[in-house]
Amino acid sequence: MKTDPYTEGMALLERGEVAEGRRLLEEALRQEPGSVERMHGLARALDLAGERSAAMALLEGGHVPPPTAPGPACDLAMLLLEHEEDAQAEKVLAPVLRAHPHHPRANLHMAMALAKTTPIRAREYAAQALQDSDPEIQRQAEALHRVLAAHAPG
Repeated sequence: MKTDPYTEGMALLERGEVAEGRRLLEEALRQEPGSVERMHGLARALDLAGERSAAMALLEGGHVPPPTAPGPACDLAMLLLEHEEDAQAEKVLAPVLRAHPHHPRANLHMAMALAKTTPIRAREYAAQALQDSDPEIQRQAEALHRVLAAHAPG
């Protein structure tokens, strides 16, 4: 039985075998060039390999077909935030949150994108992220909410 290079590549990434995982994810994307899921997987491998610019470029390309897909959009937004491109991250996340208003990572990333310019709106997104059951998202949202509350009470 033939294995799927995408599934196998993602499993290798989970085990920390980035180089081999990347090779398989590149193969998977060649097999299905329009697959957002496969672009997203390869972008993760590139990011883990320290190739953030290449990951960002791939996510930007993968973000175009379905602008409401939360996974690629959240990863692209995080990379944009790391490059202090907050306004661009906001543009990436807006359609995702229109389609998935309760998506925890999208809310958390939107709060980060808005924190410097519109902290009151950012607090609303952080509060939404606080509702998630994932303890890591809750921890990050709570920390951001505390900072925002100190700088923009209301």
